[in-house]
Amino acid sequence: MNLSADPDVQAFLRGSLVVQVGTLSPKGRPFVTPLWFVVDRGALYITTGVETRAGKNAALHPAVVLLFSGEHAEGPPRCLRLRGAATCHRGLPAWRILFRVLAKYYLMPQALLSELRNARHWRLRQRYYGQARGGAGYIRVVPTAVDFLARP
Repeated sequence: MNLSADPDVQAFLRGSLVVQVGTLSPKGRPFVTPLWFVVDRGALYITTGVETRAGKNAALHPAVVLLFSGEHAEGPPRCLRLRGAATCHRGLPAWRILFRVLAKYYLMPQALLSELRNARHWRLRQRYYGQARGGAGYIRVVPTAVDFLARP
């Protein structure tokens, strides 16, 4: 599955800031986590540690579902569903991935203002990432299928 083959998918991903990552728990129960992501060379890189619930679940059950709401995408009201195979990685991703994360979430014109507006949520973010006792990590998802869903 090549993400760059469909310009509508590319535009929708550019217009999405958060992905809802759907994984299965060790007992097979669905678990959804909203996380930041970037796209690089046809794969999605999701910023979370391998010891978080999402990381542990993806390591155990690599088939994941990602939902994008396109909060800044133009066009009809819809969401993008992407199915893929996840792998969890300890440590930091390649510099080009880190740069994409910085550019998307910290260096964009409204990013600093958004961070300041949401300062009251920083503790919640720290608590989530605090699960990552094993240190930094990320989830890499290689897409296997993608489709658009109409919003009700």
